[in-house]
Amino acid sequence: MELLHNLNNILSTILLLILCMFPHSLKCQQTYLNGTVYDCSDNPSAPKGYLCNAHQKSCTSFLLFRSKPPYDSPVRIAYLLGSEASSIASINKISSSDKIASNKSIIVPVSCSCSGNIYQHNTPYTASKNDTYYKLVKETFQGLTTCQAMMGQNYYAARDIAIGAQLTVPMLCACPTENQTARGVTSLLVYLVNYGDTIKSIGEAYGVDEQSMLEANELPVAQSKSSSMVLLALTPILVPLLGKNCKENPDKFYCVGLGVAFLCLFLLGYKLYRYIQKKRESNRKEKLFKQNGGYLLQEKLSSYGNGEMAKLFTAEELKRATDNYNRSRFLGQGGYGTVYKGMLPDGTIVAVKKSKEIERNQIETFVNEVVILSQINHRNIVKLFGCCLETESPLLVYEFIPNGTLSHHIHRRDNEPSLPWDTRLRIACEVAGAVAYMHFSASIPIFHRDIKPTNILLDSNYNAKMSDFGTSRSVPVDKTHLTTAVGGTFGYIDPEYFQSSQFSDKSDVYSFGVVLVELITGKKPISFLHEDEGQNLIAQFISLMKENQVFEILDARVLKEARKDDILAIANLAMRCLRLNGKKRPTMKEVSAELEALRKVQSSLQINHDHEHTTSDIVQECTEESMSLSLHLEYTSF
Repeated sequence: MELLHNLNNILSTILLLILCMFPHSLKCQQTYLNGTVYDCSDNPSAPKGYLCNAHQKSCTSFLLFRSKPPYDSPVRIAYLLGSEASSIASINKISSSDKIASNKSIIVPVSCSCSGNIYQHNTPYTASKNDTYYKLVKETFQGLTTCQAMMGQNYYAARDIAIGAQLTVPMLCACPTENQTARGVTSLLVYLVNYGDTIKSIGEAYGVDEQSMLEANELPVAQSKSSSMVLLALTPILVPLLGKNCKENPDKFYCVGLGVAFLCLFLLGYKLYRYIQKKRESNRKEKLFKQNGGYLLQEKLSSYGNGEMAKLFTAEELKRATDNYNRSRFLGQGGYGTVYKGMLPDGTIVAVKKSKEIERNQIETFVNEVVILSQINHRNIVKLFGCCLETESPLLVYEFIPNGTLSHHIHRRDNEPSLPWDTRLRIACEVAGAVAYMHFSASIPIFHRDIKPTNILLDSNYNAKMSDFGTSRSVPVDKTHLTTAVGGTFGYIDPEYFQSSQFSDKSDVYSFGVVLVELITGKKPISFLHEDEGQNLIAQFISLMKENQVFEILDARVLKEARKDDILAIANLAMRCLRLNGKKRPTMKEVSAELEALRKVQSSLQINHDHEHTTSDIVQECTEESMSLSLHLEYTSF
């Protein structure tokens, strides 16, 4: 009789296995996944999860998660597994803020639905250092997902997940089959097998008989009472939860879950909606990041080694820094973008420039400029901290310079104090030194292409800082000029460049010559004020210099404080910078040397009033020194 009973059991099991060879059958149960959840190989036959073999395409399912730091509270567990902290707290009869003891079993409700032919519950996860799919499945998610599902859902290689990468984790779950529903099964629990667990002990813990457990996981029936199915520790197994148990014990977690099913479904549906919105926004940002040359920039920055590189800011970081680009943070607007004042989390005050959208064919040029500028470390050039490329318009983050532009200080209204002469001379020296550095000392020569007082900022000590490299271009060392569409600001554009479209270092020299004239006259190069009658400053300056009447247009404070010889020295240098033939203009290195020599003389005169030489002798010595130094520099520059 016992032999006949065993034979019937064997035949029943064989029939069940044959039925389950057809994955879309609504009556077969799920296969026990055992250690395949940790299979990260390129094995196409390895299962990704439980098959969609039920008449229900979505349902509420449950996961058993064992708490461990940092996932040791309902809030943190809910964040990891994509559930609701209030539901976890209610089911497990704890407070949402409670810290849970390590290794305590926590029941987590999730919204389960079909994705293709696999049941799953998706939850987002941000990758950390040294994360791999195997490590995430084994340690972080405790075998409640599969390595194959992780690899199929995400495009990163198994052992090469980028820090900060946004992953989608398909959690294991399942809905009751038609047969299970007929037998009173209301939901399924994905239980993580612990050391020493048996089919019988797991079933007893949830009021489920051994036969139902075996059928739910397609496990063979034991041949005798002494032999039983051995389960692998730390592998998932399904527990069918029976509705009839709710009558006997209505406090069972899944009974409470049924009572608030609609609320849970609403909350989980809302969370799913938020996740989809977040995913859509993430995809949009990734598209913009790629469109704005983000991946190319990362590649180039990484190739420069461990030096101090430009940081890639997120859009959220800069939104917080500028109080969502509040109007009160607005600093100004130029031809290449709008600038806002911001504060980074470490307290650093920055200027955030929203650039105009760049053309697709300019991506590589833009990226090269960011890489080059991120490595410039000159005291008179504004420091570039980084950029953000996941917005429609690229954002650049510079150090904040508090005293505004040079233009604001030299073009003052009546009765407003202007800059003293010694400060003007020092600013001219600093700007010339910065431009000479860009032309001759940077790793790759850089032409600024828009030198003007509005692009020269002044810090708290009125030190000059060159800014606005929106039109700057790097130049290969074997080239002397760039052929580009004419750019820059009217009044500062080199006439030779305007005619030929060939920009060289001497084009920057011409623009600097205009700035020198502005420094000593206090006038703008092109003015449409009534009293000026649209006067062109440079034409007027050159005309008066030829007539030896340049003092007629000088700034009142310059006339009062500067020595006549110093004024003439600056004016003559400006004349040489403004020559129509670019080849006859001095280099910025020569300009910088002459200004430094002139400033050195001025400093020595202030310190040594009783010097044995007369003022004219000193100026003569300075001139000879400048000419000698200029000839030396001109010789070495070939």
